[in-house]
Amino acid sequence: MPYCPECGGKLNWDRRFRHYTCQSCGLTFTDHELSEAMDRLYRSRGEEEDEKSRRQKEYLEWWFKEKKDKR
Repeated sequence: MPYCPECGGKLNWDRRFRHYTCQSCGLTFTDHELSEAMDRLYRSRGEEEDEKSRRQKEYLEWWFKEKKDKR
């Protein structure tokens, strides 16, 4: 069973209207909209990890540069 990308609630499939409806927040998604929302959600998590890694590298470079300059 899929989960809502906005609130994490369970999604129910409505055959008559051919879309998913969230039990918690009431948002509705077609198959296409749901797949796009999930792609954005997972892509943003990956980009956050890349950004975190880049910041850590920059910080370490700055930290070691400061230590070398003080000697």
